[in-house]
Amino acid sequence: MMKNLLKTAVVGVTVAAATFALAQPALANSFSKNVGDGTVSYNDGEDRLCAQAFNTEGARWVRVTLVPLSRSGPSPTITDRNNYYGHSGSTCTSLATAYEDTRYRADITSYWGERGTTVSRGSVTFYS
Repeated sequence: MMKNLLKTAVVGVTVAAATFALAQPALANSFSKNVGDGTVSYNDGEDRLCAQAFNTEGARWVRVTLVPLSRSGPSPTITDRNNYYGHSGSTCTSLATAYEDTRYRADITSYWGERGTTVSRGSVTFYS
């Protein structure tokens, strides 16, 4: 009787340990990326995506367009503008209404008045 109880306990502990070991962690992540004319960042703890155009050397802007890849979700476009008069803050949006672990692609473009052109800064893939 005692051997059967011990076997059952060992099997239970083994199954519980295997369940924890094989469980997938949440896929969400945070990032911050310098994009030449500013920065783009995502804070997973706050579900907040921000763009910030640098506040130096003339007019600049940074634009981020979100595309949900793994399921439906919000797909905002945000643009942070800085001009000659300054704008030291950033422009942010919330992804709190997105399903947890939604995979997104953030397409980034920027502009600098001194250069006079819009530049594609690539994409960043992340999970909300």
